[in-house]
Amino acid sequence: MKHLLLSLVALSFLASCGPDYKAEVEKLKRDRDSLLSQFDAKDAEINGYMQDISDIQNSIDALAQQEELLNQANTSNPEATQDTKTKILADVDAIRQLIDNNKKKLGELQARIKKSNYKVTELEKMIASLNTQLATRDSSINALNENIAGLNTKIGSMETEITAMKSDNENKAREISEKTTKLNTAFYTVGDYKTLRDKKVLSKTGGFLGIGKQKSVVPDFNEEAFTRVDVTTFKTIELSKVSKEIKLASTHPTGTYTLVKENEKVKGIEITNPDKFWSNSKYLVVITE
Repeated sequence: MKHLLLSLVALSFLASCGPDYKAEVEKLKRDRDSLLSQFDAKDAEINGYMQDISDIQNSIDALAQQEELLNQANTSNPEATQDTKTKILADVDAIRQLIDNNKKKLGELQARIKKSNYKVTELEKMIASLNTQLATRDSSINALNENIAGLNTKIGSMETEITAMKSDNENKAREISEKTTKLNTAFYTVGDYKTLRDKKVLSKTGGFLGIGKQKSVVPDFNEEAFTRVDVTTFKTIELSKVSKEIKLASTHPTGTYTLVKENEKVKGIEITNPDKFWSNSKYLVVITE
């Protein structure tokens, strides 16, 4: 700028000296224009460097914010699902790429400044600061990555344990259901003696010389002759036809059922206390007459 002012003074002086100095004045004008052009070019180039530095700094600031969010997500929910941890790892990879991109941009900027032969101390300080910040982000993101990788291993082990526990619970639930169903399951069959005898449910035993034999359930009775019921809902047995009398060949406590009659004949059995009724036997044999 000092040289530019001197040139302008010289131009004013020569212009006042007459026409013999026109050629020299024109030359000085050209020199002045050249200097102005160089100055503008240098100024524009430095402005470009500053803009690049500003862009990289903004990117590093954004990286710091993203890293803080990842740290919070990683530490605030240690029991996050595997999908959540996988997403965090993907975010870490994205930050890693941004760091690498900024390193590349900064390297290219340093090379351009070095090639331009400009010695600007302030620019060099800014670039050194950016390099330090990127190195810090690089180290921090590596530590976060290792931490998440360790948590992923832990989560994998926990999920294996949870899967085993779920399987065990399902087996226990199935076992409980099967036992409950078995406890609530009973069987009954109805018919006259001949019918039940032919179905291999009843036989006559005891007595003397064939006299006074009792009708009783055979030990290895035919289970296919019975109807399966749920004792929690099954309360009434309706006979296919009314009977003047019925007997229970199986053992069931008195007072736990009543006979449903019509015109002095039995048309069904109503179970009034299911728990006690089925307490001695889950097989009910009704003999009609």
